[in-house]
Amino acid sequence: MIKVSADQSILEAVRLLLQSTGRDIYYFDEETSLEHKVNREHLIALVASGFPAALSLKSMEAITPNLLSSTIDSSQTSLGFVMRWFISVFESLHDGVLIIDHNEIVRYINKSFERISGAVFSETVGRVLTEARPGAKLGSAVRTGKPLLGVRRKFGEIEYMTDMHPIIINGECIGGVTIARDITEIQQLQTKLSKYQVRYNDLLRQINKENTATYRFADICGNSPALHAVKRLAEKLANSNLPVLLRGESGTGKELFAHAVHLASARHEQAFVTVNCAAIPGPLLESELFGYSAGAFSGAKQSGKSGLITLAHNGTLFLDEIGDMDIELQAKMLRVLQTGEVQPLGSVNKMKVNVRVVAATNRNLEDMIRIGKFREDLFYRLNVSQVYIPPLRERVQDISVMAEHFLGQCIHPSFGKLELDAETLRTLERYPWPGNVRELENTIRFIANITDRTVITPDYLPQVFFQHRTLVQKEQTIKPDEAVSLKTMKHAAEKEMIVAALTSFGRSVQGKREAAKQLGISLTTLYARMSVLNIK
Repeated sequence: MIKVSADQSILEAVRLLLQSTGRDIYYFDEETSLEHKVNREHLIALVASGFPAALSLKSMEAITPNLLSSTIDSSQTSLGFVMRWFISVFESLHDGVLIIDHNEIVRYINKSFERISGAVFSETVGRVLTEARPGAKLGSAVRTGKPLLGVRRKFGEIEYMTDMHPIIINGECIGGVTIARDITEIQQLQTKLSKYQVRYNDLLRQINKENTATYRFADICGNSPALHAVKRLAEKLANSNLPVLLRGESGTGKELFAHAVHLASARHEQAFVTVNCAAIPGPLLESELFGYSAGAFSGAKQSGKSGLITLAHNGTLFLDEIGDMDIELQAKMLRVLQTGEVQPLGSVNKMKVNVRVVAATNRNLEDMIRIGKFREDLFYRLNVSQVYIPPLRERVQDISVMAEHFLGQCIHPSFGKLELDAETLRTLERYPWPGNVRELENTIRFIANITDRTVITPDYLPQVFFQHRTLVQKEQTIKPDEAVSLKTMKHAAEKEMIVAALTSFGRSVQGKREAAKQLGISLTTLYARMSVLNIK
């Protein structure tokens, strides 16, 4: 408790009140020999109302008995109560408040204004604004009747923004009010946000750099009408946001088309994320695609992991071999396509993503739907824009163009640039190419590395080409009564080629892998064809 003399001025009493936060102040009335508790809100309200602050507590009490005392009338209709109510509101505000009258004398500042601006109540209230706070602009708002907004100030380490408004009643300006908002924390957050934004942009550039499409439509070479038609269709679809389903045999160049669709789209500057659904086991593929939260499963990173779908945000997600995706995971991918939301494993939160999906498969999805291996709803969602890439045997005109293109990429250490003679090109054009473009590329690389002359002749081609030529010659000598179906002939030729490759490389797992590579097909496709053709 602090005692003050009744002869002390109102302003001195206010100063003591502000300096003794949390402590009560009493003044002693000698005439009545009674102590009166000074009410903070009453006193500040009195000063804010324009009451002469130089008067002593005793003289003021003589004018308005009990006005300072806590026993003051608490009727909610009284002027004193209303004043105290407003002062209590101002004192509770986080923003600073300064009020002047029409003579530009400061009548009130709240505690927040003291904290933000460094002003002191006892040194500010009752004084002309420009004397108490040189450079203050609130007086201009009072004189012109026009507000001043967004004036920035700084006190020590505190930055604050002020809005100044005239107080107008019945068309007459009776004063002005300044509202001061501490923006230091906002500025600090903006600085941190700027740093995080720079870091985010760096990471985004790194992601996009590591997940970048390489091939454009101009890189897909060939002169056949079939290829030109496919490229025109794919180029048109590239300009949309529709999913694209690339279909065709293994090795026809579906991945090149996926790259080209991305680079021809409006998303070309964003990430191009490739996922081979056949190469990753089902449970692992789910965590790779969707990511996971911390502790989602045994062995999960404590920090969690972002999924590939999230990394492809605003870009393209290429799902290669989608026919090999587990049917349970297909349901989740359908959900992503329908809602644009991703829910990481072990998380209850969903994230919005903007991803364009391009899928590819060499499977017969219609047959897979019939046997319950592929979801019909996902098929129709993807099959909105289907692009079928014909096998190389159906576009023979492209073989010589592609062969020359691949050969141009092979520089022999002794001969430099290589050429194919006419007979070699004819042999390549007669071959059925079960492995399609991939097999053609591998064949050209093979002969370019073993040749000992600049012009490559047919004798440098792999053994399988000679076996195929012999088979063709046999077929040409078949008599009408010995004729067989085209399908039978195709299977016979394919079987002989596979057997020849297995004979060359062996039937071990590694040998089959090499044989598949030579044929330009995947190991999975090789096993499938061996089963169909009854090759033991």
